Amino acid sequence: MKESLKISVVVATYNRRDTIAVTLQCLNEQTLDPSFFEVIVVDDGSPDDTEDVVRSLIPQMRYSLRYMKHANRGPGFTQNQGIRVANAPVVNLIADDIHLVPEALEAHLLAHERHPEQNIAILGRVEQSAQLAQSVFLKKWDPFKFRELEGCDELPYYLFWACNISCKRDFLLSNGLFREERGKAGAAAHEDAELGYRLFKRAGLRIFYCKEALGYHYHLETLEGAMRRAYERGLNWHDFRALVDSPDVTVRYHILSVHTIKDHLDTFRGPNNLIGADRNPAYLIVRQILRMVLFNRLTVCWFWLPMMRRAENGSITSRLMHRNLYRGVIAYHFFKGVAHGYKTSHDRGHEKSAGEMPSS
Repeated sequence: MKESLKISVVVATYNRRDTIAVTLQCLNEQTLDPSFFEVIVVDDGSPDDTEDVVRSLIPQMRYSLRYMKHANRGPGFTQNQGIRVANAPVVNLIADDIHLVPEALEAHLLAHERHPEQNIAILGRVEQSAQLAQSVFLKKWDPFKFRELEGCDELPYYLFWACNISCKRDFLLSNGLFREERGKAGAAAHEDAELGYRLFKRAGLRIFYCKEALGYHYHLETLEGAMRRAYERGLNWHDFRALVDSPDVTVRYHILSVHTIKDHLDTFRGPNNLIGADRNPAYLIVRQILRMVLFNRLTVCWFWLPMMRRAENGSITSRLMHRNLYRGVIAYHFFKGVAHGYKTSHDRGHEKSAGEMPSS
């Protein structure tokens, strides 16, 4: 069996018993010969009955399905456990809420056949599931913005997204796996992009985009939950930036302030890894001005959030909601987290310096 395997699908999961059942069923409907792939579910200590659900599905699947569980350690540790025990030469990392279309695994493998080099990763497309219609927010929300990659072939290192990406297992084992430390401010610690940067610097990682390797994102999120996670990502930004010694990542994340002007100047002085509209500094400046005017502490708290909550009550307001409005509000919380994280790290730096001063 192991000799015929071509791709191992690693699914890191936490507390999503119902969603992962559909994820595994979608994998059971792949056009790829089931003897060519295996699926490894790695459970990050789910408190629900995820284990019972997955184990009950093992005899029903056409492919080889394995289940592993450990005490809660975070996404990096969980992904690494699956990569280490995978048997196939290619590993496909998907989130537990990504429902792959039947042709997806075959598309990943065909892309690797076109790019057999060890340092190649293939990023599959992800779109919001049309079944996410439980709220106005879910109907409008678009967290990945894959539409912006239309027409792209090769992608920069910071788009190493473990939601639906495949790469050679030996390349990962030889050059580095995910950081296993939790983010100081929570789990949203940019571990995907950090690994992409490390693989790019150490071993020349190249990422190619394959829109045929499509997966639908089915995540029952709330606006409040999305804002909270964005704030968490912002708080963790400074630790991430300390690990990624490249100024263009600051531009990519649209962090423009007095503290990041040097990053922007350094990025646009020479070659960089930006794509699309991010390559235009004038666009970034206009975007920053509009963001500050439209989405600030007053407008978000007293206008946008009340309007969005009113929209959920079925009023005419729901027709006025647009995905960019939700994106602006969520981004506001990310930048708020960045600002708070900078103040915290700056204060820690002062305390450390004061502590190191010799006494008089």
